Amino acid sequence: MSQKLEKIIPHLLSKIGFKEGMRNFKKKYYEDFFNEYRSRVADVNEEIVAMYDSENKEEEMQSAALALISYAKNEYENAGMFNKSNKLMDMQCMMVFYVLPSLLSNGHPDDDRIFADTVTGQWRAAFPKSQISAAPYEDIYNGFRTTIFGFNIEDIFQKK
Repeated sequence: MSQKLEKIIPHLLSKIGFKEGMRNFKKKYYEDFFNEYRSRVADVNEEIVAMYDSENKEEEMQSAALALISYAKNEYENAGMFNKSNKLMDMQCMMVFYVLPSLLSNGHPDDDRIFADTVTGQWRAAFPKSQISAAPYEDIYNGFRTTIFGFNIEDIFQKK
């Protein structure tokens, strides 16, 4: 794996704050925020795509995934004793809502899926009680519901 990718791949997780990510995880904000996030980590995604052209890309995918998961594990371990479960939940949400959909959006469907599966596999090994799965951006976006029983839920849950 390139040294550059190993150094910058943690940005996939570090360039998004939990509060910011959750605040924008609503149908009317998600598309714009996801695109903004993708532009924040464009350099990482370029290196990932370059990795796909490597002769030993499977090994490089394992190394890149390990670098990302090592960052997450370090963040978890450095959280205070009473904040570990919250930190893990926060990172898990950001992985599922932004990082993994971003990995699946690099324009190389087969390689994107293999790499996302590699990341989720290593995540599960590092955090056995935390099961995450990768879903493409479109699936997440189309999964937003705006009404329940005819009531607009964004209006109901929006802070006044």
